[in-house]
Amino acid sequence: MKINATPVFEKNWNALQSGKYKYVINSGSSRSSKTFSILQIFWILAWTNPRTKLAVFRNTKKDCKDTVLQDMLKYYPTLDNYDAIKFNKTESVFTFPNGSTINIEGTDDELKVHGYHSDYLWFNEFYKMPKETFDQLDMRCSVAVFMDYNPVGKLWSDDLVKQDNAILIHSTFKDNPFVPLEQKKKILSYEPTEYNIQQNTASDYLWTVYGLGLKAEKPNRIFKNWKVMTDMEFYSLPYQSYYSTDFGLSAPTANIEFKFDGDKTFFFHQRLYKPINEMKGTLSEEFDVLGTIKHKENICDSGNELNKEECRKLMNAGYNVIPAVKGAGSINTGIDTLQKCNVYYTSSSIDLEQEYNEYSWKVYKGIQMDVPEDRSNDHALDCCRMGASWYVRTRGLSI
Repeated sequence: MKINATPVFEKNWNALQSGKYKYVINSGSSRSSKTFSILQIFWILAWTNPRTKLAVFRNTKKDCKDTVLQDMLKYYPTLDNYDAIKFNKTESVFTFPNGSTINIEGTDDELKVHGYHSDYLWFNEFYKMPKETFDQLDMRCSVAVFMDYNPVGKLWSDDLVKQDNAILIHSTFKDNPFVPLEQKKKILSYEPTEYNIQQNTASDYLWTVYGLGLKAEKPNRIFKNWKVMTDMEFYSLPYQSYYSTDFGLSAPTANIEFKFDGDKTFFFHQRLYKPINEMKGTLSEEFDVLGTIKHKENICDSGNELNKEECRKLMNAGYNVIPAVKGAGSINTGIDTLQKCNVYYTSSSIDLEQEYNEYSWKVYKGIQMDVPEDRSNDHALDCCRMGASWYVRTRGLSI
């Protein structure tokens, strides 16, 4: 079985064959071949181990189908004996002649997560899923777990890496001899060399993340020094709680529960992060399943007709909807409020944490502006801003 392998493949394969590790964790820059290497390993394992169940998980099955599955459908047909494999498009399952299967899955199916048995697991961009979800799937995986991710902030896997049965494999684009030349040139343009500085392409942040494959903090990051607490600690706080909702049809609808200590500290817990189009029922039914308390104030975005319609639906279902104050300066007012406060968020608030790590001021020709950059990924943070602004304004607080 011939494949074009990179050094990253070799490191992953040797780690698996050694028998020492259940957890093979890949971290590094983009274009380093870490994802592609695991994709190749799954192909080999499926062919050489009869009646073996392999599964790939992302935070949603849709995401997994849009990313990993597309890579498989592009690459696997180029390999020998692909015609002998059956692919079920509806279930997203590759079935091999020896009875082995590669299954494309998502952690958004809670029933499947709590009873899923496998021989090999692969968690792609695993930081987007809660540790509790990982634990449920891991305990029923009999052989090995592969994980891969690009550098982000603090992760729950940081403790996992320290275990004797875990190995961390770090890689960069330099480990991939097959990276396209133009992509390689783009990454190299970030390196803070004298030439790149003159060309105005150098960036310490971009080079650290995409060139060196290491964690780095954006210099124009808006929020800093937020702290993490457990879900139990959040629910044990003796303060009144409220909700805040940011609507999205194809983008995520986010719902945050929040508390305030009466001084200068906000506490946030993510309850929902899912597009309305992907919900099995209505948003109010989704809230019902989550055990949302109807009489609690729910600060909702009402800035366009879709949002106003969703507000009306929630009110008709008996929820206490409070339209958020919108208008010129409302975004920066919310940002300013949160910057002046201490902020905690729960460890299960995965999407909120990702937004928090990426939320940055726009930079134009090297000058930082007081406008957030690309606002397509701030749904949970919008809830935090709206909730904090509403609370401070309605209580007449001066922070």
